[in-house]
Amino acid sequence: MRSRSRILSLGALAMAVSVAWPLSLSLGWRGGGGGNGVAHAGTPIVADRGAGTAKASGRVRYDRDVRPILSDRCFLCHGPDEAKRMAGLRLDDPASATAEREGRHAIVPGDPQASELWRRITTHVAEDAMPPAASGKRSLSAEEQALLRKWIEQGAEYEPHWSFVPPVRPEPPVVSDPAWCRNPIDRFVLARLDEAGLRPGPEAPPETLLRRVFLDLTGLPPTEEEIAAYLADERDDPAAYERWVDRLLTEEPYRTRYAENMAVPWLDHARYADTCGIHMDAGRSIWPWRDWVLDAYRRNMPFDQFVVEQIAGDLLPDATQSQRVASGFNRNHVTTDEGGVIAEEYLVEYAVDRVNTTGAVFLGLTVGCARCHDHKFDPIPTEDFYRLYAFFNSNDEPGLYSQTQDAKRAFEPFMTAPSPEQAAKLDALLASAAAIEAERAAPAPGEDVVKQAFLDDLAKQTGVAWRPTTVVEAHSAEGATLAVQPDGSVLVSGTNPERDDHTLVLRIPGSTEDGLRVLSLEAIRDASLPEGRVGRAPNGNAVLTGISVEAASIADPTRRRHVDFAWGWADIEQTNGDYKVVNAMLSDSTVGTAAGWAVDAHNQPGNRHALFVAREPFGYEGGTELSVRLEYRSVYSQHVFGRVRVTAGSMQEAALARLPAAAGSWFHVGPFPEDDRSAVYDAVNGPESAVAIDLAADFKGKRWMHDQRIAEAVPVSFADGVNVEYVGRRLLVPTPRMLDVSLGSDDGIRVFRNGVEVFGRKVERGLAPDQDRASIELPAGEQTLVFKIVNTGGASGFFHRTLPAENVLDHDVVGMLLPPAALDGAFADRVDRAWRTQFSPRYRELTARLEAVRSELAKVEASIPKTMVMKELPEPRPTFVLARGQYDHADTSRPVERGIPAALGTLADDAPRNRLGLAEWLVGDTNPLTARVTVNRLWEQFFGHGIVRTSEDFGYQGEWPTHPELLDWMAIEFRDGGWDQQALIRTIVTSSTYRQSSRQRPEALAVDPDNRLLAYFPRQRLTAEEIRDQALYIGGLLVERLGGPSVKPYQPEGLWREIAMIQSNTREYVRGMGEDLWRRSLYTYWKRAAPPPSMLTFDAPTREFCTIRRIPTNTPLQALVLWNDVQFVEAARGAAGWVLARAGDDGDRLTALYRRCTARALDAERAALMLAALDDFRARYNADPDAAAKLLALGEAPLPEGVPPAELAAWTMLANALLSTDAVIVKN
Repeated sequence: MRSRSRILSLGALAMAVSVAWPLSLSLGWRGGGGGNGVAHAGTPIVADRGAGTAKASGRVRYDRDVRPILSDRCFLCHGPDEAKRMAGLRLDDPASATAEREGRHAIVPGDPQASELWRRITTHVAEDAMPPAASGKRSLSAEEQALLRKWIEQGAEYEPHWSFVPPVRPEPPVVSDPAWCRNPIDRFVLARLDEAGLRPGPEAPPETLLRRVFLDLTGLPPTEEEIAAYLADERDDPAAYERWVDRLLTEEPYRTRYAENMAVPWLDHARYADTCGIHMDAGRSIWPWRDWVLDAYRRNMPFDQFVVEQIAGDLLPDATQSQRVASGFNRNHVTTDEGGVIAEEYLVEYAVDRVNTTGAVFLGLTVGCARCHDHKFDPIPTEDFYRLYAFFNSNDEPGLYSQTQDAKRAFEPFMTAPSPEQAAKLDALLASAAAIEAERAAPAPGEDVVKQAFLDDLAKQTGVAWRPTTVVEAHSAEGATLAVQPDGSVLVSGTNPERDDHTLVLRIPGSTEDGLRVLSLEAIRDASLPEGRVGRAPNGNAVLTGISVEAASIADPTRRRHVDFAWGWADIEQTNGDYKVVNAMLSDSTVGTAAGWAVDAHNQPGNRHALFVAREPFGYEGGTELSVRLEYRSVYSQHVFGRVRVTAGSMQEAALARLPAAAGSWFHVGPFPEDDRSAVYDAVNGPESAVAIDLAADFKGKRWMHDQRIAEAVPVSFADGVNVEYVGRRLLVPTPRMLDVSLGSDDGIRVFRNGVEVFGRKVERGLAPDQDRASIELPAGEQTLVFKIVNTGGASGFFHRTLPAENVLDHDVVGMLLPPAALDGAFADRVDRAWRTQFSPRYRELTARLEAVRSELAKVEASIPKTMVMKELPEPRPTFVLARGQYDHADTSRPVERGIPAALGTLADDAPRNRLGLAEWLVGDTNPLTARVTVNRLWEQFFGHGIVRTSEDFGYQGEWPTHPELLDWMAIEFRDGGWDQQALIRTIVTSSTYRQSSRQRPEALAVDPDNRLLAYFPRQRLTAEEIRDQALYIGGLLVERLGGPSVKPYQPEGLWREIAMIQSNTREYVRGMGEDLWRRSLYTYWKRAAPPPSMLTFDAPTREFCTIRRIPTNTPLQALVLWNDVQFVEAARGAAGWVLARAGDDGDRLTALYRRCTARALDAERAALMLAALDDFRARYNADPDAAAKLLALGEAPLPEGVPPAELAAWTMLANALLSTDAVIVKN
């Protein structure tokens, strides 16, 4: 991190250079046309319409000349909005405007003096004047009054708004100089120049033209080799330029660069970002959608397909993975995870955002103005807004998303998006796994004999013997009917209370004193239960929250005791909560474990089995009676077993050593951020001393939370940054033993048993399975293990796998201890597989191969990105107009169906009434807007302004096109030419209009000061992304790799922390390493609450909402970024290293550097000044080696070998100043 004095020093040095620097260091336009003036939406320009308007032609047109005045001054009270309309007068409707009202007419065609409108806009009587002073609207200027008078005199002829009328292909006009025209674009431009008495400018110098088209198409400048090749071709071949254009669009590496450059404005339109934007501003994964955009541009996907797949890719028949990914366009909006917000409110906001974005991007309309009331200017009533809204309010999503520490989470609905290589690898691994499983399924010769011997030996070693058990009584605390069945089970029927306790009284005749130790509990499927499952809940599931047993002597009922359980086991335990079987047997022993044993019966069919081992033997000579109470007190109603069987048995003490530890659920607390990465390993936050997983315990405002992501042998990610996370679980250990575990962590790890550290590894590393092995001594009884994961920066994670122990049965092999009647078909097969896994060498070898394949499969699956997509609900939500736009004010008397604004027509009868139907209409022949809006934005990309300068507003408040016929010609050429963007772009950039010099001419400035008629090419500052990418490219640092997740290059330290909540998973900005620092700018991680500061300084939007055009600004901060940002200083050093590697003297090197940066030749005057500045820098750094060392220490790129530091520093400063000039950051 540079010190403040270092920053100021470097800025001062660059400023010193500028004092004697003849080249402009201004960040704006010097001598270029067009300036930086932008007409904002809602501010029609009427004062200067340029040549060819009413002043030139003599004919006043309503749409071009009159409507903008009326829309700006009158429509607020006399326009489309019925609720705000005064006196019932509509000046946008000719019938209303000319109708009689109390003997007067607002407009009398042909007679201004009889027109009330004329009287009101010219009167000096305050109470009669229009617009009234209270409206806040300016009075009409004399010129505006004259236009309205002339229009009335000419008959007050209304006409439909130009953009709502389908375009008709115009014939290219006859012009004064056909030879100048290379294609029809030039004829339309030249015709307007002819009307104004102007001539087009000369063609730009070849180097300037080549740099211009390189920057416009690829976002990067040409190299000196490419310039030399072009100049050589251009001298002999007039078609050389066109060939280079074709190369830039179709050949590598240019077409990838083209795709990356074209994608940037589309990301603005689509409001793409890597975070959610509200509250936590959490990270999220949707970058595969960005990759889809890149691929679409790279393949020159037809624009109609580009639109349809993004609006409705998920609704296409047999939608492909690519088409579903494309639908993420409508998931780029801001979302919230703020606790306490109302989900329904944000469902409305998400749908409204989609409507607004669709309206702006594809229709060029401000449809959002009709959310709360009829549009005040455009013919879009509120009902039409909600017809569009109805297309977007049935996405299968929550309004409020849960908070998470996973900054790479894809918020639902989402999908995995494997690359072709990943998909192929998945298929191969799945096929390999299937082949091994098939081989493994066949038993080896003699295996049955070995298995039976094992069972016999197990019975001898454990002494497990199941006693005849008879149910003598069964009853329900809440009145359900319990009936004993012939097989000894108890079936529940009748009333089905929300909560219940069932008591079974069992008799075990012939038992001996302390002869019992174990109980078997079976939950049995029954046809009388929902879906034939084991539970009475409607979905067939059940949750056992407690089991308690009392033993009494049959011979002497006064002898009785409570049975405490020390160990439990279940075949299936639900994983989406704290639902381990130990919860049922220890429901009161540890805080927060009353969730019980949930059996996942609604997802997995079959019976359920559990074993409970008593802490001490129990039973009585002469027979024992057991009172077994099964408690069903879950928060989930009616989650009761519907048929159970309980059997008692004996077990030798030696059997306990063969039982695995009974494990509770995994819990997690954190992260605990630390400022000092060197101290994070030893930081103490409280969980280190935990002797129980106490959910009420407070650790610096955090508590233990169940974390279902943590599972055996599954890597899990935690929050990025310098922090600590804790993972804990409890174990019930039948006998003292050593527990061997395999661990992985990012970075270090410490392990605590009941508050005592038993293992530690202080290390910095990435997460991988099986990085450490720990042997932990476990006494008998309940033990608590806490794993402390220490992260020193970047990603964080944890891996845990319990290693097999000699003579301890694997989890499923424990099932062999169950009563024989419990081993039904499917479960018996599962137990058999478990036994073979543990005891059959052949099966183990095949299993090891299978696990290796599955491990590789898991790695591939973990590497596959997830991305957010659209997914329709099975039935669309009903839609009503929302009064005042409020989510909870649905006007049920105003239901609406899906449809388009009436002013634009109707959907075809056979069009589907969903997003697919909308998308097809957007690019259909009957929609007058999409083609116009799109070609206008493309024109804007090349000329700085659109033909319609308000490119975000083609409605009544928008500007009149400077070249209406050209706009319609391009729109139809684009649409009828197969929506081919590259074809249209080629036509634009090969036109003579585009190829003009940017040098201003006095006669053009006098007639057309804003260069609306394009008498010369309009100079433009490069975009934020282009400025950074160009600097990296010139410095030889740019890493060109298509696609992939976002990266984090240099930015000021602590910026995210200043604006982020403590719990946010994007609180810490962890700068990338290596190539991540030098990728193209469109891959930079975009945090909505704190976008990349250097790009924000150069007018990049926050992307909280759709942005159609960036409005350029000129500020001192921009100069400071170019001089002081590490990225630009490092790029300058790279350029310095490049030029110093060239042979030659200072003059040769200065010429090469200037050509590399500007594409132009260096003249003698500039060369002399550059040489003088270079000498000054040499003198400074030779005299102050420390200053040179500090300058060269900036950035991570390696320094060139063998270059004296003072020399490299001097050339770095010269390159830094040159990279800051207009000649570099402006497109001429």
